[in-house]
Amino acid sequence: MRALSAPVRLFRLFTHTVNARIITHLGIAAHGVSQMLRAIRLFSLLLLGTGTVLYSPQAAAQALNPTGLEEWDSTNQVLFFVNGHPGSPIRAYTDYNQRGSDIDVLKDFPGAQAAYVDSVTAGPDGSTLIAVTLDFGNRNIRDLILTYDSSAQLLKTWDPAPQYIEAIVYSKDDDAVFVLGGLDLPPGPYAPNYPLLIEYSRDGRALKAMAPASLLRDREYSFNLRSQNGQPLLRVTKERIYFYAPTNHEVVMCDRDGIVLAYRSFSESIERISTEDGYHLVQTHQTDFAENGDLVSELLLWNDENNTSMAEVIRLSMSTGEAVSVHKNSNSRLRFVGMKDDQYLYLAGSKNLYIQSSAAQERVPLDTK
Repeated sequence: MRALSAPVRLFRLFTHTVNARIITHLGIAAHGVSQMLRAIRLFSLLLLGTGTVLYSPQAAAQALNPTGLEEWDSTNQVLFFVNGHPGSPIRAYTDYNQRGSDIDVLKDFPGAQAAYVDSVTAGPDGSTLIAVTLDFGNRNIRDLILTYDSSAQLLKTWDPAPQYIEAIVYSKDDDAVFVLGGLDLPPGPYAPNYPLLIEYSRDGRALKAMAPASLLRDREYSFNLRSQNGQPLLRVTKERIYFYAPTNHEVVMCDRDGIVLAYRSFSESIERISTEDGYHLVQTHQTDFAENGDLVSELLLWNDENNTSMAEVIRLSMSTGEAVSVHKNSNSRLRFVGMKDDQYLYLAGSKNLYIQSSAAQERVPLDTK
């Protein structure tokens, strides 16, 4: 097990209060704080209809059976449910079809008191790759990448140290795993400009280092403020790699060799669109990338004068930096999950899926026939 002796890692453990790797002075993983804030996100959305007639979508014939908070694997178009109450398994769906068996990580690690999923992605042949933080108590933690087959049997375990994980994605085009995150390095000549993105083989062998930390305004700290500005995000397509760093709403676009093709911070665009009509931004909820690299975000807005809230899905152009509204409402229980192909995917009551095309305002039940 990795010792918590590196100064950089200890700094992360005791100061970044919404990072999954923090342990508080009580020995409780502060990952719970992050998950609590995500739960507040869901509760906030439910409050949008307070005092009004709530939009009640027609019940779909099919329904999901969630086990935790949703995590959308945009690259592979799979919806996961993770980090539910203690003992809840990881469950995955492709549309309404459950993908593989439920995964119980703790059963494979005797002595672990808790397992926190930092990121999850769909692998080949029905397998699942999970970036997990295991808490064994007494400040003894392990950060691992686990591979499970479709029957939930643990196949492979590897440690990505010195890289810590913000997001993980499997790409079938390379049969490789892409990991986004900083490096836990002592001060030295390499420390200032380490890679933020590393491509690994499925067995954990580093293949390619990409995207130097100097690309981002606040370097490794650019992945903080996730409770306010959304989660770090990584999407890999056949020709491009996109990642989102929430602190300054930064997006980087690379080619498959890691050459940076574009960079943009959307902070000003989000500020402009979120302050229209007397509203202001409370929180950025889910984010995802469209097929062309545009960033799509759901914003929770509040109007102090009217004491009203509103959820607005916006699309931010990677080419121009401009923000356009996709959908806004103050009385809906539907929340944005991600981009399904180039359609907007929503979840109603954690059970029913709805889609909205780029050309329409109406959201309709997902038809899987």
